[in-house]
Amino acid sequence: MILSILYNLVLYQKGGIYIDNQRILPKTVQVYKRLLHRIPKDQSIYFEIENKIRSAEAGYNGECYVDNFIRQVSFPKHYAILKDIHIQIAENNYLQIDTLILTKKYITILEVKNIRGKIYFQKNPDQLIREVDGVTTPFKCPEQQLKRHVRNLQVLLQVAKINIPIRSLIVLAYSKTQVVLPPQYTKVVMGCDISNKLNDYNQLPDSISTIKFQQLLNYLISHSQDFIPKPLAQTYSIAFSLIKTGLFCPNCAIKVKNRNKCPNCKTSKSLMQKQALEDWFYLVKGNISNHECVYFLELKDKYAASYLFKTLNLLPMNHFKSRYYILQKSSVSSTYDHL
Repeated sequence: MILSILYNLVLYQKGGIYIDNQRILPKTVQVYKRLLHRIPKDQSIYFEIENKIRSAEAGYNGECYVDNFIRQVSFPKHYAILKDIHIQIAENNYLQIDTLILTKKYITILEVKNIRGKIYFQKNPDQLIREVDGVTTPFKCPEQQLKRHVRNLQVLLQVAKINIPIRSLIVLAYSKTQVVLPPQYTKVVMGCDISNKLNDYNQLPDSISTIKFQQLLNYLISHSQDFIPKPLAQTYSIAFSLIKTGLFCPNCAIKVKNRNKCPNCKTSKSLMQKQALEDWFYLVKGNISNHECVYFLELKDKYAASYLFKTLNLLPMNHFKSRYYILQKSSVSSTYDHL
């Protein structure tokens, strides 16, 4: 999800800069819920999408819970709490952080996990193993995730010629998690204790100037883009013929045809068209042609598709018969100069 436009309204109070926007439910959750209307319930991908929704919502709830304890921290004069950072570092490499805290003293990356039961940070290979009711489930290792975040952030800081300490923490949102085997190198804290750890960091001396802080803050904000996941059809096998086409009301879950509004809740046709195109990009593939748009949205002709592409500001690629369209990666503009 793109950073909140509130980032453009940087608050100055007694010479300080304070940013702490409200966390927003990931866009993937909203889209995946709509995708369930387009997939037959007897398909394995239907249950995979349900699991993705549950996992994303659990992660979001855990992050919101930890946010409450972060608000109890007495931060220094200049600070920013940035959420859902997604910055391209190289062609196939992204800095993707759910919670990043920036001050003139330090940068902290938080990897928040909402996991119940017993957990083991296994080595060789690095995995997080969860045990609940005698059932063990492997997950990606949060310690390795943090290492990648730190490494990518260091690359960014080197380019910007900024030297500032980077701290990283694995935060377990709720105390229902029992850590049997902790990670080897990374600190683990409970969500309710995060304020104590951050207050310790706040005792560090300043490492960068106010100007460098503003420049780095602007860079992180202006370069953060919408996160668009890999289309599900590229991960799970499903026949294209099984995917339901047309416009679906996001509220009533009914198919709406030859109407300007949903007959029940009055959701507009234009909104349903926009959401249907999002469904395509999240479900089928990362680009769409005029012919595919007519088919998937059940439009009357190619001219209606062309008009829709212009209205929704999709990015055209190639020319004439080989032309197709992709989603534009939005970024947040800012009043600061780029690094």
